[in-house]
Amino acid sequence: MNNEKPVDNKTKNRVLLRWMLNGGASLNYEKMMGLAYTYSMMPFLKENYKDDPEKMKAAVKTHLQFFNTSPYVAPYVMGVNLGIEEKEKEKSLDTVAALKTGLMGPLAGLGDSLFVVIPWTIFGAIAANMALEGSAIGIAMWLIVTWVLKLVGIPLYKGGLKSGTRLLETLETKMKAFTESIAVLGLMVVGALIPTVVNADLAFHFQQGSLEMSGKEILDSIMPGLIPAAMVFLVYFLLGKKVKPVYIIFLILILSVVLYVLNILE
Repeated sequence: MNNEKPVDNKTKNRVLLRWMLNGGASLNYEKMMGLAYTYSMMPFLKENYKDDPEKMKAAVKTHLQFFNTSPYVAPYVMGVNLGIEEKEKEKSLDTVAALKTGLMGPLAGLGDSLFVVIPWTIFGAIAANMALEGSAIGIAMWLIVTWVLKLVGIPLYKGGLKSGTRLLETLETKMKAFTESIAVLGLMVVGALIPTVVNADLAFHFQQGSLEMSGKEILDSIMPGLIPAAMVFLVYFLLGKKVKPVYIIFLILILSVVLYVLNILE
């Protein structure tokens, strides 16, 4: 365990404040919330790696990876991150990256339900009706509800800090095995998302007599999600060849339009 001076609590509070103000401000197709996450973590990273700039660069690159979850529950992930990385520094980066990947999917569904769908439907309808009737209270209510939901991030953040510290103490002698297990979980989560997030189906239809099958049904009988899996493999291959993500995005856009116009994909 690392016995160096712990990061100041004011610095940790700055991390949470940055996220609450900027958590959804950097959404993009390449990293989603990765930039906002790293920006929020910078006060902690600068203090945690103040004696080793090279290790800080490695930590920044790690946190710049893809991250996407409900912004209301992301403070818990950040808390777990800080609790582990404060103690183990650069040795924990693989574990932290895997934990972020493994947690962001389940927490996204939970956060969207509890902090978006339910309160926005109830209070949004009330605020909208009041605003339509000319009442400024409707606008104020919506702002108040939004910030009340954001403030829930405070206990979630503190809970994440405690969870990360306890997790590290429990797995102090088993960090490598734990990292590998979380990495497998993260890959399973990402792999399961492929057929639901990537939509690409053949426009081809086969008909013989009374038998009619779509191209999707034919491919699904061979392997469900074959085209999405092939597209992900293509992107992975291009990334391995150091092709810039922006170029890959444009390539996919062009291919999608061309294949749709040619009536190959729908």
